[in-house]
Amino acid sequence: MKFVTSILNRRAVMALAAASMLAGVMHSAPVSAADVTIPIIVKDTTSFYWQIVLAGARKAGKDLGVNVPELGAQAETDVNGQVSILENAVASNPAAIVIAPTEFKALGKPIDEAAAKVKVIGIDSGADSKAFTSFLTTDNVQGGRVAADGLAAAIGAANGGKIEGDVALITNAPGAGSLEQRKQGFTEQLAAKYPGLKLVADKYADGQATTGLNIATDLITANPNLKGIFASNLIMAQGVGQAVAENSLGGKLALVGFD
Repeated sequence: MKFVTSILNRRAVMALAAASMLAGVMHSAPVSAADVTIPIIVKDTTSFYWQIVLAGARKAGKDLGVNVPELGAQAETDVNGQVSILENAVASNPAAIVIAPTEFKALGKPIDEAAAKVKVIGIDSGADSKAFTSFLTTDNVQGGRVAADGLAAAIGAANGGKIEGDVALITNAPGAGSLEQRKQGFTEQLAAKYPGLKLVADKYADGQATTGLNIATDLITANPNLKGIFASNLIMAQGVGQAVAENSLGGKLALVGFD
């Protein structure tokens, strides 16, 4: 299994976000850092990946001496839950809010409304809003291209240098800006550089690793020429990795996962 790491270190992104917000807040009002509250709202507080992001935000808050409440739903698919959390955070009159939107379209209007009252900094995934004070993210399209290159290399290594056969893409959930960009970069790179690789399945899951396991198992059964799978986030990679192991395909079926 091969994991493609993000272009920027996520903890560094969190620290930069908190630092930039604090600088802006302190610029606009003569307050002490101890009086500044900047909630961070992630997509899923139970996810190992998002727990790492929260750890980065926690460290930035400690380094800067500001309060950083750690908020978020318990599943990346709980869009309504994140909207409610955002509304409650705005009602607490913070200095600013950091948010990783769960879904591009659905979070657009809530972020517009929030930004009318407080500075909103976006991280990781975009939203259908132009109201962000600033937005910090990796180049997810480029990440998708790198994933395609990694998958092709792994397929070649397992098949005597031949980069050919069927491949599949499994996305954690529909509508997430970062994941749609990874999908874009991956499919564009396949088409541009690897004519021997055929994308036979482009599947969306529901944010659960078990669903990724089931989708991958079905794909393995239905596609005897399947040579590789790109799982575009950590949760899906965990499920697909289990399917590869359960079918004794380690070293035969290439898997690239994105953190």
